[in-house]
Amino acid sequence: MKMKKLWSPTADLIVKNITVYTVDLTIDEIRKGKTDFSIIENGYVASKDGKTIAVGSELDEKLIGPDTEVIDGKGNILIPGLIDSHIHAMFAGLELVNVNLKGAKTKIEFIELLKAKAAVTPKGEWITGNEWNELVWDIKEAPTKDDLDKVSTEHPIVCSRLCHHVCVINSKVIELAGLTKDSPDPDGGIIGRDQDGNPNGLLYESSAIGLIENIIPELTEEQRIEGIVEMGKILNESGITSCIDANLAIDDMKAYLQADKNQKLTYRANMMFYLDKNSGDIPYHLNKIKEMPAVTGFGNDMVKLNGIKILFDGIPATGTAAMRKPYEHIPETSGYTTITAAEMIDVAKMAAKYNWQIGVHSCGDKSADIAIESFVEAYKVNNNDARHYIIHHAVMQPDQLPIMKAYNIPITVQPTINSLMGEQGLIGKELAERYMQYKTFMDAGILVGGSSDCPVISCNPFLGMYSAITRLSVADGVVWSPEQVLTAAQALIMWTKSSAYFSHDDDKMGSIEVGNYSDYVLIDTPILTATPEKIRDTTVLKTILNGKVVYQVPDQK
Repeated sequence: MKMKKLWSPTADLIVKNITVYTVDLTIDEIRKGKTDFSIIENGYVASKDGKTIAVGSELDEKLIGPDTEVIDGKGNILIPGLIDSHIHAMFAGLELVNVNLKGAKTKIEFIELLKAKAAVTPKGEWITGNEWNELVWDIKEAPTKDDLDKVSTEHPIVCSRLCHHVCVINSKVIELAGLTKDSPDPDGGIIGRDQDGNPNGLLYESSAIGLIENIIPELTEEQRIEGIVEMGKILNESGITSCIDANLAIDDMKAYLQADKNQKLTYRANMMFYLDKNSGDIPYHLNKIKEMPAVTGFGNDMVKLNGIKILFDGIPATGTAAMRKPYEHIPETSGYTTITAAEMIDVAKMAAKYNWQIGVHSCGDKSADIAIESFVEAYKVNNNDARHYIIHHAVMQPDQLPIMKAYNIPITVQPTINSLMGEQGLIGKELAERYMQYKTFMDAGILVGGSSDCPVISCNPFLGMYSAITRLSVADGVVWSPEQVLTAAQALIMWTKSSAYFSHDDDKMGSIEVGNYSDYVLIDTPILTATPEKIRDTTVLKTILNGKVVYQVPDQK
């Protein structure tokens, strides 16, 4: 391949002796199903001032100056910096200091992990745990306050389930929150109860979890920045150079700005402002949208506003995703939305009027119906390139596809959830067969972005690619909907060019092309031809952001 380059006296960085997977496709080509992008054998890339100035197979020695850093790729693979188009990065970083309960295989192990933390925590201080998943326990029964009370009744204890749509609290927190038998369920949420109607410690969905938020100590800006920094290390080690961080409050966004100012940010943060129903009703939020001093796209190349995130329903496993008809496994419910259809449409129209992008969490087919309708109404108000999108779209109906294609409504999905959480075994055969139908979306011409929803699940994109390629559920050993498996090229495109679209950056990143950001990942696996297992076990050798190495595997030079 002939060299493509911009004029420049010398490069700041050159990576040579590599195979370059360019992913040099347009969004229109991806929608039409094209996956054969340029691959450069024995190639190189050159960067200057954070932009790619040359890519090809014949290195022009004139690009090498006295200050040029030259990296020998040693025959390994260079791919574009990976992009997670739906993650809770700051929150995941903050959770690193909590008790990680993912490793618990039984309720007893769950309790013992928390006891170890209680033993070194002064009485009265909060203990926070996360990522428990009763579906992998020997007895698949969620913990309650009685289990946490075995840990301590002198510490307030709160532990989030892996999905973060459920948490469990002990009696101390129930007392501090003033929850009693007479406490009503909040709109869109459920207070778990024992047979006598007393709170059992389980809280379902954000409105119920919100009942305890005002008694949990407020985070400082320093703690938020620490979460950003710590998560940056994990993202860079995973090859991620950019993400869309959802569910952010104003103080969270201020922390991102400060982290960037302090030069502590090692990934591009596209911030989604969270329309949190717990902080006010819909009229309150409509006014807030009008009053926001900045809109989608405001910021710089490291931190910018991406849009408004709306948590519109729950998840199928708990019966809280809004469905067209009752659940097979919970026939007494068809789930629910957190706000009404009319309110959702009002929010979408107001966002469109003030040039905001919207990302809507929708797992059920009914909630997706409403989300799609709201986007159509938004485009009637402002027919711009807003790129409103659905997060998850776990349960799809075929009649939704034509209108999604007509309005270019994309979705961002999380294949690793499909692999590790084992939800299909809970939701009944009919729903399981319509669960996370990525190939069907792609075949219909709908753009599909790759993401993790971390800390719900690991942010490792190679694990996500493996899950998309195999659809193997490690929770139950079943390959769900094998006709929905993707190719390795499709999976790589999901985490690169397609995901760049959601942050309006597909003209700047997601591919290795002259003029794009110098965001690259050097890996040891030829993922286009490797087995799924080798893709899953890919090692990131170097992660490069803006032409600078932000991660290097310890024994790599």
